[in-house]
Amino acid sequence: MDLSLSILLWAVPLLLSGAHGTVAQITVPARQFKMLESIPAKIENPSSKPITFCVEFGQTSPSPDENGIESTPSPFEVQAYSSGKWHTLLIGPDVGSSRRALVLEAGESADFPFRLREKGQIRLILWYWVGAMSDLDCRHPPKGEKGLKSKVFGVE
Repeated sequence: MDLSLSILLWAVPLLLSGAHGTVAQITVPARQFKMLESIPAKIENPSSKPITFCVEFGQTSPSPDENGIESTPSPFEVQAYSSGKWHTLLIGPDVGSSRRALVLEAGESADFPFRLREKGQIRLILWYWVGAMSDLDCRHPPKGEKGLKSKVFGVE
């Protein structure tokens, strides 16, 4: 086989996967946490384009102190694995919260620490749009969102 053809066969799938690849990433620095331990989740945007996602500003987490809860704004859908399926956890308040768009510029990152009472295998889901859309209506978001999953981590 010709060397240029070999290079082409190797490079084309690599280029195509990069063109349709993920713009953002979710980082959770450990594979295991204790119940009520702070989980320092981070969204990173290593791309050259801004991204926009919705943050729930009424979100709370259980607190290890006597107050019982703490404010932990979150852009994530938190899922736990049980009975062979992933299930979305219902955490935080169901009324009185506010969802607002947040733009994460190219090369930036944002931290969203939270705590869980749930034990088991956990993952985070982020729904985002490519581009800066600070006026995005999070109650009626537009089509075209992209989904991103974190690596699975445990809570014991």
